[in-house]
Formats: sequence, structure tokens, C-alpha cells
Amino acid sequence: MEDKDDKEATRTCGQCHKEVAEANFALHETHCSRFLCLCPDCNESVPREQLNQHREEQHTLVRCTKCSRKMERRLLADHEADECEERLQSCVFCELELPWKELDQHCLACGSRTELCRDCGRYVKLRDQPEHDLTCSAAADGSSPPQTTNSAPGATETTVSCSRCLGSFPAEDIEEHQLECADDEAQEEDSDDEEGATAQLSSTFRAASLPSRPSRGGGDPYHISTCPHCHLALPLITLRWHQAKCRIHILLK
Repeated sequence: MEDKDDKEATRTCGQCHKEVAEANFALHETHCSRFLCLCPDCNESVPREQLNQHREEQHTLVRCTKCSRKMERRLLADHEADECEERLQSCVFCELELPWKELDQHCLACGSRTELCRDCGRYVKLRDQPEHDLTCSAAADGSSPPQTTNSAPGATETTVSCSRCLGSFPAEDIEEHQLECADDEAQEEDSDDEEGATAQLSSTFRAASLPSRPSRGGGDPYHISTCPHCHLALPLITLRWHQAKCRIHILLK
């Protein structure tokens, strides 16, 4: 006697693609041929009276509302969830929602922003924070950075000293202050240079505006002498005025 657990021989129905016992195959195939048919678009077995409805619901061409791409209706849900370049995705750093095609560029810039590590006092890029949290020496040793803390009732504010003006500022404002501090120093240096050049020009203009006087030694005012700047030969009576003009021209160069 054969084992009852042995599987009966089966055949695949050409209409519904199911495995049917060979003993019942003829009856099953007759039933499928009468009530079922294959969809010409997807080759799936559907009830014969529902074929038109199936094709309209599954295979009608529709347009994605985000990227305007055309596709069959049955593919639209997967496209909008996983494939559409215009689908919204959140930035892992700031949680701002952006189109998927712009997300990589945004995350590259957003992840380059820095935040102060409260354990070691260093500024760490947002994209490097997970790794920094694992390797931060101050956090591992339980030590704290050299910072001054101003205690106020109900609040604690961490301050950092500026290396330029030695003033104390909140840790979150120190970068902005250092930029302003550097600009102020550059403006003061430019102002000092301009004041020096202005003073020199003013003295030259005053010398040029004074009337020409003969020398105290009683020399001949019409004696010819040479300008030390341009080596032009002129009478003494006009040489002083000419020398002042030459100095102004040299300073303006």
C-alpha cells in the first residue's frame, strides 16, 4: 500500500496558473476557461466579466502629480513613495523637507555647520557628531573644558573669552563676535594709515600755499637751482612752490 503522505501528481492550469491535482484537472480547466481569462497587459487571471474594470483600474495611464511622468496606475503608488525625484524627504540634520533631487546638496552644506561640544569645548560638524560622541576625550574622562560659567537664578550660561579683545561672550555668539572683532581691527589699521597720509598731505599743501620769500642770506631770488625731486631747473623764487607740488604728486602716487 502506498504511503498516504505521498503527494498526488499535479498540473498547472493555463488560465489561473495554479497547481491542480491531475485527477481534477479536466473539470478545473473547463471551469477556468468559462469564467476566467488572462489580462493581455499583465497576464494575470481575472474574472471574465471584470476584465474591463481590471484594465481601467490597473493599466490606465496616469501622470505623477509631482514630476509629471506618465505610468500605469498600478505603478503610481510605488513611484511616489520610492522613485519620484520630486518626492519630499527630510534633512537628517535640520529636518527641513526638500525634494529628493535637492537633498544631497542640501545635506552636504547643512552637515558642514558646526555646534559646540559641551564636553570638550570644540566646534564639531553636524555630520561628524555621532563619531565625535564616541571618541570625545572629555566625555570619556569626565572632564570639562576651560570655560567660565556665570550663574544666575534659574539659569546657567556658558561664556567663552575672545582671543582678540579678551572680552567674555556666550558660547553660541563667540564666532560672530570674533568675525566682528577682526573687522574692527582691520578698519582701525586702515584709519591709522589714512590719517598718516592725510597729515603728510596737509603739511605739504600748507607749504605750497605759503608765499615764496627770498632767502635770509640776501641771495639772488632769480638764481637758478634744481628741484631735488624731478631735477627741473627753476629760479629760487618759484622753486619752493614747485618742490611742494612735486612732493604732493609723489605722495598721491
